[in-house]
Amino acid sequence: MTKSNYNFWFAITYELVQELVQHFVSLRQNKIINQILIYCKEDWVLWKTESTLKKIDLEVEQLKKDWEKEEQPKFLIIEHEPDGSKAQQLLGGEIEIKSTFKRE
Repeated sequence: MTKSNYNFWFAITYELVQELVQHFVSLRQNKIINQILIYCKEDWVLWKTESTLKKIDLEVEQLKKDWEKEEQPKFLIIEHEPDGSKAQQLLGGEIEIKSTFKRE
């Protein structure tokens, strides 16, 4: 695990102070509270970004596992070689999609 570029305690302090300000609106006018929020905000942003990205990574891994469990598609994609024309040199050859469905 890599070392984080933020101070975890400053991030938590910012989060807690934000909650306090939500409940006690009069704290918004307090100069000390405002300085704490200004000083700790950068650490909070980095912490929040890192934790959100970790959460997204876990969700992506779960989606991949779920997709692997699902039934494979019932079609086949065939890519043909370019025929030498200028357009196919730039874009590639024809693409053909065939169904693999078989009647019983």
